[in-house]
Amino acid sequence: MLSNLQVLRGIAALGVVFFHTGYKFAGDWHTEFFGVSTFFVISGFIMCFITRKGDDDFLAKRLERIAPLYWLCTAVLLVVMFGSALLEAETWAKPLDGRSSEPLWAYVGRSLMFAPIGDKYPILNVGWSLNYEVYFYLIFAAALVISRRLAPLIVVGCLVALNYAAAAVCTAAACHYLSFDYTKFFIAGIAIFYALQVFAPAAPQRSIVWIGAALVTLCYGSQFVGPLWANSVTPSVYMALAAAAPVVIVASALFVEYAGGAITWQPLILIGNASYAIYLTHPIVFDVMKTGNERWLQLPTPEASTMMMLCYVAIAGGAGIIVHLTIENPLLRVIRRRRQPGIKTLVSGSGLDAVGRRHQAA
Repeated sequence: MLSNLQVLRGIAALGVVFFHTGYKFAGDWHTEFFGVSTFFVISGFIMCFITRKGDDDFLAKRLERIAPLYWLCTAVLLVVMFGSALLEAETWAKPLDGRSSEPLWAYVGRSLMFAPIGDKYPILNVGWSLNYEVYFYLIFAAALVISRRLAPLIVVGCLVALNYAAAAVCTAAACHYLSFDYTKFFIAGIAIFYALQVFAPAAPQRSIVWIGAALVTLCYGSQFVGPLWANSVTPSVYMALAAAAPVVIVASALFVEYAGGAITWQPLILIGNASYAIYLTHPIVFDVMKTGNERWLQLPTPEASTMMMLCYVAIAGGAGIIVHLTIENPLLRVIRRRRQPGIKTLVSGSGLDAVGRRHQAA
């Protein structure tokens, strides 16, 4: 396990949770602390990392990791939204107001199959990012068939070609969807994988730890004073800095870990381990909390109150951890045990592998 990446996953998930509270900093600054883009950079790196020694059942392993809990959370959200009306055929035959023009059954089916729904979100709105993750996995799986060693570079070529085609020759909705700007973060994660192998062994360890920690602090800290710097640069410069930040964060965390600066504090690791559950469950938690507040408590909203924002983030995070420990982990163990009785670790060898080995021993 790469513990620094687990910590970043936790921060990214809580950043998205924070964003969805609607709370804004001074200057009307609304941020997710680079949450989704950080997830995508990490995904690009991890796909290279886990396939460097073998690629057995790559796609099956990816889908079993993300699909079961996503499907379960979608089902729970449907119950929260419709209740007993789900038992009525009329509910499934009608479109969901403001979300899709197709019948509910088709909309839910597309959501569960990670299929694009035009410019609409899936039934569980955070699932839009999973659609791109699956799209990335499919391209990576196809590249692995061609060459495991060259698969990351083939993926980069495909993503660049798709983005160029969408910009230059293809006007179809599919091209527009597949060339979404966030896909560049998958490419950045792949680049970090190669950069770590080339530059990390020769880098001065103590300096790397301090420099990396400073860069991560600077990137996250910039979001607390966003208007002070965002309004002082041109929009193009701002966009470039915003795009670079998650790449710098992930690269710094990995270089720091390679240099011996691994974060091993278990509460942070636990939040990172639960990051997927937090990400998927927080819209449901927020829906229940906001409904309860409007009907009975009538407390300030998280948009208007710092204390309520913190409460919402803490409760959503805690609920995600509980779901991770009591549902996600047992579910994954059952699935993996049935598919592959003896699961081998991919962490062995030297270089990058030594990082993983240190954390297995810790």
